[in-house]
Amino acid sequence: MHRTAYLLAAAIGFAAPAFAGDTMTLRAGEWTVVRDGQDDLTKICYGADHPIGQLAGAGLNECVQSSVASPSNVVTIDAICQMAIGRVIVHGTIRPTGADAFRADSRITFDGAASKTVSLGITARRLGPCRPGDTPG
Repeated sequence: MHRTAYLLAAAIGFAAPAFAGDTMTLRAGEWTVVRDGQDDLTKICYGADHPIGQLAGAGLNECVQSSVASPSNVVTIDAICQMAIGRVIVHGTIRPTGADAFRADSRITFDGAASKTVSLGITARRLGPCRPGDTPG
């Protein structure tokens, strides 16, 4: 269950905002992502710029999501998703912490036979362009 929670939080966190004017955009390039309480980091290559968007991947199906950006460039994401383990409710915020860096904090509730709530924090920063041979993901 913790791995599923991490994937959900990461899905929110990987929608990393880089701010160009009033547009919140995930900038192409290599990103490093670290979960609170973990020493290891994950590197991800994004091949193109994308506006901050919907939860995607990680086995998510039947999601209803709303995302709101405040004037202070904090994005609040609320989602309800149906997964094999039951309904998953996500509440998260993403805020900039510097140029091409952000912090994502998420509260994930598993609403099923074994209800549980998990809080996760992720920090991420863009390292630069993707390296040759990296597969954008």
